[in-house]
Parts: sequence; C-alpha cells; structure tokens
Amino acid sequence: MLDMLVRALALTLATSLVASPCSARPRYTMDRAVMLIRHGIRAPLEGEAAAAPLARAPFPQWDTPASHLTPHGAAALRILAQFERGRLLRQGLLPAGRCPAPNALTIWTNSLSRTIASGHALAEGLAPGCPVAVDHRGEGDTDPLFNALEARAVPFDATQAAASINAELQDGTALMRGTAAGFAAMERVLGCASSVPPCTFAAMPNRITPSADGKGISLSGAIDLTSGTAQVFLLQYAEGFPMQRVGWGRASAKDIQAMSLLHARLFDVFARSAYMAPRVGGLIARAIAADLSQPKAPAVRVYVGHDNTIAAVTAILGVHFTMPGYGADDPPIGGGLLFERLTDRRTHNHVIRLSYIAQTPSAARHLSIAGQRGPIIVRHLPIERAFHLSPQTVNQDGGTAAVAAAAVMRSEGKYAEVLEGGYAWQDVVGRQHAAEGGPHRGGPHHAAKRMAVIPN
Repeated sequence: MLDMLVRALALTLATSLVASPCSARPRYTMDRAVMLIRHGIRAPLEGEAAAAPLARAPFPQWDTPASHLTPHGAAALRILAQFERGRLLRQGLLPAGRCPAPNALTIWTNSLSRTIASGHALAEGLAPGCPVAVDHRGEGDTDPLFNALEARAVPFDATQAAASINAELQDGTALMRGTAAGFAAMERVLGCASSVPPCTFAAMPNRITPSADGKGISLSGAIDLTSGTAQVFLLQYAEGFPMQRVGWGRASAKDIQAMSLLHARLFDVFARSAYMAPRVGGLIARAIAADLSQPKAPAVRVYVGHDNTIAAVTAILGVHFTMPGYGADDPPIGGGLLFERLTDRRTHNHVIRLSYIAQTPSAARHLSIAGQRGPIIVRHLPIERAFHLSPQTVNQDGGTAAVAAAAVMRSEGKYAEVLEGGYAWQDVVGRQHAAEGGPHRGGPHHAAKRMAVIPN
C-alpha cells in the first residue's frame, strides 16, 4: 500500500510551473515520469477486417507477418521517443552525454512480439546506444498487467457484464451516435454501398451478450464489423502505403479520421464501460500509482501495451481525449499517456500532470520529426474522477485474486493526487460500486474471426 498522500493542486497553479521574472528558479521540479504507450504500427491481426467479405476487392497483403511491428512502425516509435528524450533531458530526468544509471530508466512490455519490439524501439530513442533492458514475461505468456481477464486476476461474471454494459449503452444504440460520417466513408471505401443488398451499417443493430462459453462478452452488429476494418485502413495509411493502396485508393486522410471513431466505439463496450474499465485497466493503473509514489521507483518508467489498456485507464480516470487525425477516444498508434510527477520545492508535496503524447497519422506516415508535416502532440488532460487502489480479495474457493483495481488519482484541473484506500469505483453517472466477491471463472472469449477483445 502506498505510504504517501499527494496533495491536489488547482488548475490555477499551472502558471507556477515556470519561473516568474522575479524568481530564481521554478517552484516545481519534475522528478518522476511514467509512460503508458500503445505499441507501434503493426500488420493487421488475422481476421481484423471483419467487413472484408463485403469489399469489392481483397485487402492488400503486408510484407510483415500478421500482428507484428513493422520496420516503419519501429522507426516512428524511435522518433517519438527521441522527442520525449529531449523533454526528459530538459527536465533533468535523463542525463545528458551519458547513459542513464542502472534502473533509472526501465521498460516493461506486454509479452507479445509487437509490444516487445516496440519496447526496444522506444529504448533506442530514449537512450540511444545505451544498454537499457526491455523486460517482459516470456513471449506469449499472459501478463495480468495487460490481460487481467485472461490471467483470471480479477473477478468477472459474463452475465453481469453484459447486463451492465447494455444498461450503460442503451442495448447498443448509444454506440451509433455520431457515426454517420464514419459509416458513409466505410461503405464508400469498401465499395459496398451500391451492392445488392447494400451494406447499410447504420441499420445493423449492435448486440452485446455473454459469450457462448460464458467466459467473456460478445459484440455483433455494425461496430463489430467496422471497428477492426477501420483500424486496418488507418494502419495502411500510417505505414506509408501508396494512397492508391489505402482503401483501394478510395480513402483520404479525412476518411481515415472519420472511420477512426468506429474503432473507438469498440472500447465503449470492452474497455471504457463501467463494468470493464476497472477490470481491464485496474492493475496497470495500480502499478502506475506505485511508480509515481514509491520512494525507490525509477525516474522514468515505460509500459508498452495496447489501445484497450489506454482506453480503460483513461475511462477509470474520467478522461476523454481527441488527438489530431483520430476520432474521439481512439488511442493513436505508437502514442500514449504521460504521467509526470512534480515536486513543490517549498512544501515537498507532489502533484501529477497527465498528458497524451502522440504523432499525427501524417507524421507517422512520413516519419516526420517534430515540426515537419505533422508535429508530435503533447496535450494535457484533466482527470475528472476520484478512485482508490484496491487490495486483494479472497475468493469463495479460498484462492486469492487481485480485484479489478480502481484508479490512481483525483484532480482539480490538470493536477492530481495519488490516493490510497479501499476498493471502489464510480461509473459515468456517479453510482458507487462495491467490490464483487465470488470465484472467478475465466477471461474474455477470443473468437477466431472477431479480434475485438484481443488487445490490438
């Protein structure tokens, strides 16, 4: 448990972070940074483009094996890391002219090829030429930090999950709000708008049910068909495919952005919903809280996970984001959350600043350094909710499992305090939920043709 309470700082103190003309030095110093980054540009997952049968032509083939980080994706990550390295050097968290001290910069990735390779690319950009270890479980081994449901590390009931999500999303109808432009672009790019019958996605209901094996939840309908397909078009664009191969020459950057919202809506079910967010993102949120508060934690800590990891953590914190070139709440490829701890020189209290750091799709496509074609964006995010760290619970069968952690911070404006206490979280309408007991019975169902619940 944390032994330190970090006091909240109001938004009006933001201007105090820089030295005033009469001040010899800034009041606040940066002494800790934690990054939660989505892996870089990858080849599509097997079956990711669920709407492929509706397309007039087959999807282009990739040179990189399915789901793996591409060389282009690694290069884009190095550029983002080099940009962040400059910030960390200015803040004094990385040394200039030499390698970081042992354990001053640590990287932990999920145990998949694309996240491991992304960790190495980030290490090369953050500390070029230095022996920075990229740590992870054995490749393919389930890591509860990123796959808590698969690891059976959190309590989960598929029937309760489906009921809660359906209530929150109005039986799936809420997923359709604001999607008209995305669906229109998808139908035109696929070339199925004039087929017989036409692919009218807006007329397809979304159904959220317990999976057949009772271990997860299943989504069918318009968002299930289009979310992964939208991501594939974004990957084609960001990878630098010639525009005649991006959506068969029918997808513009504007279309890519419109369709990105369809991808984001997937997370409203599987990661941002009140039932799923603490289960998907709670354990990594608790780890981040520890990194920000423990006395001997690394100065710079990097986690490399997935879009659903970031979606869940931001939902836990009550945060929404829209990065240039993407739909609302769609985590950019190769970008992520930046938690920065600032220390008040006078009181020695700590405050946390949360930001989103990412490249625009155009910058990733052209491998642009900051300031060329599309800058690397750093946007501060206000944290809206109060949550607590969770202890372990004992299941009815006598085993122990870490309950879905709640969140790590509460804020006034841009700054937050790390909390400690019991296990509790609030959903979007402010209802308070208690920890759920009972034996855990498994993780999410992974259907072969539906990659929705697999971190991507």
